[in-house]
Amino acid sequence: MTATHPKPTVPAVARAARMLEVVSASASGMTLSEIARAIDAPKSSCLSVCTTLVESGLLVRSSAGTYQLGWKVVQLGRAYLARSDIATEFRRVDTELGLLAEDTIVLSLLDGRNVLYVHTRAGSRPVAIHYEIGMRLPAHCTASGKALLAALPPATAAALYADDTFDSLTRHSITSMPVLAPELERIRQRRYAIDDEETALGMVCFGAAILGAGGPVGALSVSMVKAAADGGRALRAVEALLRLAQALTARLGGPVLELGPVEPPSLYLGSRH
Repeated sequence: MTATHPKPTVPAVARAARMLEVVSASASGMTLSEIARAIDAPKSSCLSVCTTLVESGLLVRSSAGTYQLGWKVVQLGRAYLARSDIATEFRRVDTELGLLAEDTIVLSLLDGRNVLYVHTRAGSRPVAIHYEIGMRLPAHCTASGKALLAALPPATAAALYADDTFDSLTRHSITSMPVLAPELERIRQRRYAIDDEETALGMVCFGAAILGAGGPVGALSVSMVKAAADGGRALRAVEALLRLAQALTARLGGPVLELGPVEPPSLYLGSRH
């Protein structure tokens, strides 16, 4: 019997990967000394790797001397996300059902306390907000993010905000767990989420979660100018999103429930958090 041996790793490549990980977790970038301490490596060896990563576009170095993720990471991420299974299935389901042709539909994933936008299907109607693939926004401010949080066990969702830190995008954004918790329960009851000017003033957004066998795997959302979102248009958007989310849930092996009557989205017309 031939003995098997572990495949050798390349230390410099492993160090570069670790450096990209720690830099990506920093909101304001990291100095060379901070990176070296974070990965427990000599500063001199980190410098050469950082220099190479900057030259390749995977990192950028600011005038203040801090390192942040570079444009190449975004490019690679977009290429991966565009080919992911959920994006592929969304394109198929969207083509088959042909719903919401006038509206732009956005597919997003939950990434910690953020939503990560992984695919958009443009509609014929112009939109005021342009969602780019790879963009992140606070989950508790967005319809898709709140739909995903509501699909988690309540204790799991609460644990994400254990430090009681809530980023705010507008004066209407939720900023505390005592407000977010009942909002998530309301979403569980009606099966869709509403962003009432919480991401951008003058805009309303509806979102529905996509479920896999082990929980939420993504969410669909559609945004519209609030002044143009009359009750009929809003209800049609919600019904279509729920149909799309259910179809994707079925494709991905999640629990498929009978849709039944959909509660009209009337509360957003003046609701404030």
